Amino acid sequence: MLSECPKLMTDLDVTVEVYTLSLKESTKLKGLLEVVSSSAEFENIPIRRHEDALLRRVYDRVPVKLDRVDFEAPHFKTFLLLQAHFSRLQLPPDLAADQALVLEKVLNLLSACVDVMSSNAWLNATRAMDLSQMCVQAMWDTESPLKQVPHFEPDVRVLLAIWSSRCLTCLTRS
Repeated sequence: MLSECPKLMTDLDVTVEVYTLSLKESTKLKGLLEVVSSSAEFENIPIRRHEDALLRRVYDRVPVKLDRVDFEAPHFKTFLLLQAHFSRLQLPPDLAADQALVLEKVLNLLSACVDVMSSNAWLNATRAMDLSQMCVQAMWDTESPLKQVPHFEPDVRVLLAIWSSRCLTCLTRS
């Protein structure tokens, strides 16, 4: 185990160096997703034969698109699997297993992004923190926090929003 430590540190050092060169003060969510997905730690995500058709279907259902897509690149697959996680898409078992591998590593990598960005005193370090929260909560940061509550399906959340706005209207009239 100890013999592996120098290699692990080297991989992390390379990743942090890439983050230092890639991240900017203007980096937004899409850029963070691209940079983190391109980390060396995801180079071993398997690409299976005929998986490109599945990945195309996932790509059609996620909101963040890229100018250049490569359905046979581990980094692009990682980019898709993260978005599928935020969108709570049901994936076939092979893709779900790959997604679990990505999720095991991504929080440490996002922590490195926060370190790089905050060491430069960039306010967008909070975007990397938001992305970490999105990974933990399995939802986009633009979605209702009620999505995390069990059995609060979309129709229940809509009814609650209508009800709460009516209650606020009643309170302001009083």
